[in-house]
Amino acid sequence: MIRPKHKGAFGISTKVHYAWIVIAIAAFMHMAGGSIRQAFGVLIVPLEEEMGWNPATITLAYALASITGALLAPLSGICTDIYGARKVILVGIATFAIGAVMTGVVSAVWHLWISYGLFLGVAQACFNVPIITTASYWFRTHLGYGVGFLQASHGLGPAIMAILVSVLITGASWKIAFWSVGIIGGLIMLLLMAFFRNRPSDLGIRPFGALESEGPMKDRDPARERLRVKAFRNSMQSTSTFWKLVSIHFLGCVSHSIVIIYVIPIAVLAGMEEVAAAGVLSTLALVSVSTRFLTPVISDYIGARGTMATAFIWQGLPVLMLFWAHDPWQFYLFAVIFGIGYGGEGSAFPVINRQYFGRGPMGSSFGWQAFGAGSGMAMGAWAGGALFWLFDSYAATILVSTATSVVGAIVIMSMEPTNRILIPDWEEAVPAAPAAAAD
Repeated sequence: MIRPKHKGAFGISTKVHYAWIVIAIAAFMHMAGGSIRQAFGVLIVPLEEEMGWNPATITLAYALASITGALLAPLSGICTDIYGARKVILVGIATFAIGAVMTGVVSAVWHLWISYGLFLGVAQACFNVPIITTASYWFRTHLGYGVGFLQASHGLGPAIMAILVSVLITGASWKIAFWSVGIIGGLIMLLLMAFFRNRPSDLGIRPFGALESEGPMKDRDPARERLRVKAFRNSMQSTSTFWKLVSIHFLGCVSHSIVIIYVIPIAVLAGMEEVAAAGVLSTLALVSVSTRFLTPVISDYIGARGTMATAFIWQGLPVLMLFWAHDPWQFYLFAVIFGIGYGGEGSAFPVINRQYFGRGPMGSSFGWQAFGAGSGMAMGAWAGGALFWLFDSYAATILVSTATSVVGAIVIMSMEPTNRILIPDWEEAVPAAPAAAAD
């Protein structure tokens, strides 16, 4: 049987549905754009030794990046709904390249706060929300597989970047490490954007898994679409479940940000070499790739609520192993066990949103959930350093990481089952006469 060809960008036909090409491009964006931020832990010890800065001031850059990304996430979602993901991502590529290049020449800690905290924070907001939103538009069925591939890339990036940056800083220089990431990564992402499309309607095709009876997707009237966006947003955000999802994002990110930022300093404090300690971060990120892929797939079949609660518990309890870790093999064992839960903790959010709220325009609502995530990353990064400064020990930091994951699991199980859509009639709130309505 000859497989049908699908229309692609620039009129090029392909046997692969274009949804998978969009996911592949988005996966690289997720991997390259987010990995330098997630691998921040490798910077702490070199900056302590070379610049004489303390961990609290260094990690403030990470906290600022997370706060900036969190504050801009709702705006990024609104812009994605109005202007399309492609334009928002292009802004992210520009700020990513500028931020990485500037980081390569920092000479004072406040330089790092601007280059890393502000520019890479803006890039984070411009990557995360549009990428996840786009994935939800391209799949009618098998969204779990699409999101799984996307989330797996988000785990693979830091696994590679943590070792790469550590080796480049040790073997070459700080400048070469960040200039290479910013310039080469930026150029590749810019090239890939020529093939990226916001929605199937941009190519006149159906989403993956759509029935042939639906016909090709067509562009909606802009005025009508703005009203649909507003109606869906109001319906979605009127539910307590939506705000619980925001809080869950916050709690889960507080928990794992503590680990990904401080596991290297904790390991070095226990006597490990810096590159070997960076390998712990790479290991947990690499292990997380498997559950980043599997969790959305499993959630698509059996429901996301119980699957996510299990991942939260699996992320939180293993952190207690750091109380007894002293030898390298103990840290690597922790990385493997923790990485399983870490990978599953946040990767099913697009699926649980689909199960609760259906297929509406989710950009601005994803933005608010990304706000919760970014706030959590900032809080974890700052609190971990502050608690170490206060107690001269990482004991309290470890306990906070465990507690926030466990509380997150409790909140998840307090939500409704995922076997029914909570707002099935949201389109009834869209005014019949767009011209007469105000946005």
